[in-house]
Amino acid sequence: MTLSKMYFEHSFLLSDGDIYLCRIYDEEKWVGHCKYYRIQEEYDEVCIEYIHIDENYRKRGYATAMVKELQSKYGLRWDYSFTGDGRKWYDALVKKGVVSV
Repeated sequence: MTLSKMYFEHSFLLSDGDIYLCRIYDEEKWVGHCKYYRIQEEYDEVCIEYIHIDENYRKRGYATAMVKELQSKYGLRWDYSFTGDGRKWYDALVKKGVVSV
């Protein structure tokens, strides 16, 4: 599957803790979103609270694309609070060199 028509939409949710939402679309279809928050404004770092990809679009690279999108804009930290599947996915990201520990 090609993710060539994919795009992201970032929006501000709450000022308490600087919480944001990033939606991911493929063509005109919403496929998922992630909620993230700023850690330190001076270093422009964020932590992903969770990523949700619609069941019909999972295992197609959208969550990885979301991580890359956030990395292109911010320093990215992890809180390591993963589900079982989330841990496997994160470990695969580390193995592929997408993120570092």
